[in-house]
Amino acid sequence: MRVIGADENGLGPWLGPLVSTAVAIELPRYDAAELAKTAESWGIADSKKSSSFGHMARAEALSLALAERQLGGPVRSMQDFLEAIALDGAAALRAACPGGEAERACWGPPLALPAFGGDAIEGRSLIEGFEATGLAVTHVRTLPACAKALNVARAAGRNKLMMDLHAFERLVLSCAEGATGDVLAVCGLVGGIRRYRDRFAHWQGASVLEERRGLAAYRVPDLGEVRFEIQADARHAPVALASMVGKYVRELFMARLNRHWQARRAASGYHDPVTKALVAATERVRRQRGVPDECFLREA
Repeated sequence: MRVIGADENGLGPWLGPLVSTAVAIELPRYDAAELAKTAESWGIADSKKSSSFGHMARAEALSLALAERQLGGPVRSMQDFLEAIALDGAAALRAACPGGEAERACWGPPLALPAFGGDAIEGRSLIEGFEATGLAVTHVRTLPACAKALNVARAAGRNKLMMDLHAFERLVLSCAEGATGDVLAVCGLVGGIRRYRDRFAHWQGASVLEERRGLAAYRVPDLGEVRFEIQADARHAPVALASMVGKYVRELFMARLNRHWQARRAASGYHDPVTKALVAATERVRRQRGVPDECFLREA
């Protein structure tokens, strides 16, 4: 049986990307509560608990170990990491960059890994211990949407909730490739959306199984059952793992941003005093160097 978990990181910040991520596991039988308990014993839990800002070592260890599998070798840089797990590859993520200072702020010089004290050897040990319970982690995919991508989509009438939902669809379809039989996909709730069927872009012909407070479930032809659940990252191990990897992806982009703009204190990107100070301190130099606001500030 293949179970896919999908979650987002960075829906509400001022700076940095919105990151949608999915992880697939194969196992004989899926008991969500039992597996979530087992996963937590191996350090796999909701990223809000396990991978807070400034405490990213475990998420980095797990993420590097999983990316090594996808890449087939060591992951030594952010470029390697994104090549391993980004659904469209690193080049596609850079395609919309206007060049110049704006592109350098996001993509250069190379960011060496590990960046937060994580150890891929430790990550392999954690993943192997988790898998020894009778499962295999088979797919890891992520789709970061940068500030410009979000701003351009918003101007065209497609808000960040739709960006996230449609990313979930693509990620789940990718993680379902090669599955024998139907899959179960569990996704975190997307913002305040409670009914999803009419908003799907890729899951055509979906039928409603259940829609109530905290849960929306659908049957998608040629795929299986898709569920959107409240607190999915706390209840489902694949969602928790996706949440940890996605958090790490977002923190890599923020680390690069902070380094490029020589932040006195590392900004989280959220609406806090440190982030606001970074925005104010860089305003003049961003204008001097021709960095468009839409490439720096979300909903600019």
